[in-house]
Amino acid sequence: MESNDTDLHLGSCTREALFAQLAQADARPLVLCASARQAQALLAAFAASRIAAGAVVWETPEVLPFDVWRDRHLDTADAEPLPAPLSAAESRVLWRLAVDATREQQPLLRAGEAAQLAADAWQLCHEYRLRLPLDAQGAADVERFNQWAADYRRQLDRLGVLDVALYEPQLLDRLRDGAFALPAAVVLVGFDEPTPRIVDWCAALQARGVAVQRLDDAGDAQTPQLAVADDQELELRAAAQWALAQTRDDPQRRVAVVVPDLRARREAVQRIFDELLCPQFDAPEVHSPARPYNLTLGMPLAEAGLVQTALHLLQLASTGLDAAALGALLCSSDWGDADDHLDGAVLDARLRRDGHAPLDLAALQRLAPPRLQARWQPLLDALPTRRQTPDEWNEAITRFLELAGWPGARAIDSEEFQVLARWQELLADFARLERVLGRIPLSAAVGALRELAERTLFQPQSGDTRVQVMGVLEAQGLSFDALWVTGLDDEGFPAASRPHPFIPHALQRARRLPHASAERELAYAQAQLDGWRRRSGRLVLSHARSADGNERAPSPLLAPWLDQLESPTVARLPLAWEALAATAQLERVEDAYGPPPREGEVLRGGTGVLGNQARCPFRGFALHRLQLRPLEAPAHGLQAYDRGNLVHEVLERLWSSWREQSALLAQDDEALQQQIADAVDAALEHLQARAPQRLRATMRALEAQRLVALVTAWLAVERERAPFTVLRLESRAPGAAEADETLTTFEGLALRLRADRIDVDADGRRIVLDYKTGARKAAPWTDGRPEDPQLLLYALSEPQIAALSFARLTVGDIGLQGIARDDGFGPGIVAYTDDKLTRDAESWDALLGRWRGELASVAAEVRQGWAAVAPKHPRQSCRDCGLHAICRIREQVSLDEGEEVAT
Repeated sequence: MESNDTDLHLGSCTREALFAQLAQADARPLVLCASARQAQALLAAFAASRIAAGAVVWETPEVLPFDVWRDRHLDTADAEPLPAPLSAAESRVLWRLAVDATREQQPLLRAGEAAQLAADAWQLCHEYRLRLPLDAQGAADVERFNQWAADYRRQLDRLGVLDVALYEPQLLDRLRDGAFALPAAVVLVGFDEPTPRIVDWCAALQARGVAVQRLDDAGDAQTPQLAVADDQELELRAAAQWALAQTRDDPQRRVAVVVPDLRARREAVQRIFDELLCPQFDAPEVHSPARPYNLTLGMPLAEAGLVQTALHLLQLASTGLDAAALGALLCSSDWGDADDHLDGAVLDARLRRDGHAPLDLAALQRLAPPRLQARWQPLLDALPTRRQTPDEWNEAITRFLELAGWPGARAIDSEEFQVLARWQELLADFARLERVLGRIPLSAAVGALRELAERTLFQPQSGDTRVQVMGVLEAQGLSFDALWVTGLDDEGFPAASRPHPFIPHALQRARRLPHASAERELAYAQAQLDGWRRRSGRLVLSHARSADGNERAPSPLLAPWLDQLESPTVARLPLAWEALAATAQLERVEDAYGPPPREGEVLRGGTGVLGNQARCPFRGFALHRLQLRPLEAPAHGLQAYDRGNLVHEVLERLWSSWREQSALLAQDDEALQQQIADAVDAALEHLQARAPQRLRATMRALEAQRLVALVTAWLAVERERAPFTVLRLESRAPGAAEADETLTTFEGLALRLRADRIDVDADGRRIVLDYKTGARKAAPWTDGRPEDPQLLLYALSEPQIAALSFARLTVGDIGLQGIARDDGFGPGIVAYTDDKLTRDAESWDALLGRWRGELASVAAEVRQGWAAVAPKHPRQSCRDCGLHAICRIREQVSLDEGEEVAT
């Protein structure tokens, strides 16, 4: 299917001449445009010319995109209509099926993207008349495409249909055979470099006696103004500020801002233009209003909020959702009644805390509170489990979403109304996939629907806006009164070549396919620059000095005008914000103190009240006074606190049985291993009964192996200690049924203390132990503002405490870490006189007094309600804190340098 490279000889006409012909009653030419946007712009310009000529009414001429004319204006009564070709949605499905059929022998990370690339390569081959199969010459990607293309063609033959690319040659043959009535003249608009497909159509039209011309609407080349900004954000702000000034000077002026990488920067572009062109959008009651500018590039329909919720609901019913997507769905107000999303938020917090991930609808309904269980019960039976056709699934999905209360109880705005309308169109497209999909299960139906939504662009309708924010392709061939083009630096203009991976590169260069070579990109950039200069009354070309952390220079194509380079004055903040700040009266409120604790109030959190206060007063106040808790990070399997609790429970079971070190020493290795294994199994059984979702069978076996090894290593340390007896375990005597949490009043604060373990040696000296399964930190007895004060508080509240020690149970760090009144407590526990940071104390009692003073100052802050955002060591203290969004510490201190911190 290769084409002759015959030159196409076309006449040309000016815009004025074209409009004069279109205004005539007879013999109007047919105008075919390269894009719908060009057709729309040309019709608007023609209407303006008629108004200027004094016309009141006129007949709308035929100004159409080429593909629309091909599909709608070739069939006549004298010719039998051709069968409709395969739709774009059906074609995408067939390409995906072709790719999926080869995934076993050719693994792919992104099958959907591979299918899209293959479809693009198929279109390019037909557009540029490349013969299939392609000569791969050993290139694996080309060979893979050839295989997919052959399978795709077999699928078409099986269905007895053609796609658009195969349908066109039949239309061309019928055109050449004289089957269609044709206009006397055709004018092409926007085809600056016609592809071989367009050349074939024009040659066929000329052979039928149709006069084919090109529109030559380019004026004299303008001298551009050059602008440079410090970074890309300021460049966009300068362009938006300039566009606003242009429309203020003349509201009828057609203004455009071109952003070459608009697809990647769409959100940032919209944010900046909203701030500058419509600052009233900051009002909290404003929701999706009409904008005074048009952002021409749409977003995938799947990213629209209502559609995203619908897809999440369907996925929940079919295969289930992960914790992040489930949390977003439960908190959404786009389904259910007015109170469901509040109950859903509470359920989300509980599911995160309990480690449920992922979940399907049936499991979620069992875990929900009674009100939501009753609400969701009808949803369980709404979607059948049997295979159905897409049309049948369309009806079932619509019914399911209605039962779910989608799109919510609130009133929807104009943009959301358009989203719903586009969603209905998408469902109709999906329903027509029966001949390519057949009968499919629910999971396949939801997957196909999601892929359609991801490939469908949604662009809200805008009014008659004079400011257009466009990509390069959208602006091609259009004329403007004022045009600003951004991003013209030495790395982006000309763009780097990007040959298609599925077509031989040499063939792409020879046939001058888009993006095939650096020479092709240079010629394309020069043509773009020439078009901008000839089709705009005023032209600004800009670049940023830095982008993505790298220095950038102006494009070499801008060299002739570098002497006119200017740096526009632009503020980083929106002008409306600065104006408001200039007139605002600031009021300062001292918020470093909260209400003090009530008389006799028992603060929740035990020793953590003082520890968190020491880390950061705001953290202590938020956690223990306001009872705020960050949402748990969703994760699979056991969490750090699970592993810590397991260690505590295993050791508690063992020492509840032994009670004395001598019982441990009496065990031979075999008996000891059996007792450890039994205790580990009992602890894991307890956890599995409480939270089965976090402890699957394989995880349980691995965790049992880890715990046995860890506890065995720790008991070797216990054997080396001086003889001891266990007095209390988890604040209860060994063997006692319930713990005896001690209510202690310390410096006016009522706290509940619960020691992990208290031992007594043969001399009656008591040692308090605190199990630690995390990373080693600075010892609290050496810290003037202790962040882990539990051992110090036990020493100050328990009688006869002669030693304090952490029992470290971490792989690579197993042993004791403690301080004592004197020697002889075991390895890792040193006398205070041998520690360089405590040896200056006159006595053990004096050291206890020092600790009491340090903790008393922290306790006084709690009593006074001191809640300032003042972390002790910002990067260390804030690393495991989930309160950053509330305290806004990043407004005061940078936490990004050095160690990472939680956000």
